[in-house]
Amino acid sequence: MERKFKIFVYPHNTSSCRTLDDEYGNEGLFYLNLNQSRFLTKDPEKAHLFLIPISCHSLPAGRSEDERAIAVEDFVKSLISRYPYWNRTLGADHFFVTCADISVTATTRITNLVKNSIKVMCAPSYNDEYVPHKDVSLPQRVPPLALTPAGNDITNR
Repeated sequence: MERKFKIFVYPHNTSSCRTLDDEYGNEGLFYLNLNQSRFLTKDPEKAHLFLIPISCHSLPAGRSEDERAIAVEDFVKSLISRYPYWNRTLGADHFFVTCADISVTATTRITNLVKNSIKVMCAPSYNDEYVPHKDVSLPQRVPPLALTPAGNDITNR
């Protein structure tokens, strides 16, 4: 299964994906690692899972939370209407990565996205509609010890 397993990422503007050095850098690392893995496919017909790049579509921070949530909602709905893959399973073979509150706010507006799709979350909580038997926790990115104020001093970490 591992040799044949493939993930299709819906088209998105790669320049708007989160960077590796901001507070949500693990989202950027997730996309970077996926793009360099053997699991990525450009052919959606060969895919077992479909990644909805919600984080890559978020608007600049200068917009209100509601405006950003509406933009994410519109983006996801446009993918659902443009591509036939969502309708095969009502999104059960789709997933999205979210480490930001804006994605949680936006995704709750799309009923089948929260209900059926797999949510990969940083620091999940049950308040964010995290479903333990379906959703996945993405470990937080931790800087090396030498870069923290405590360094290698175990007692002061």
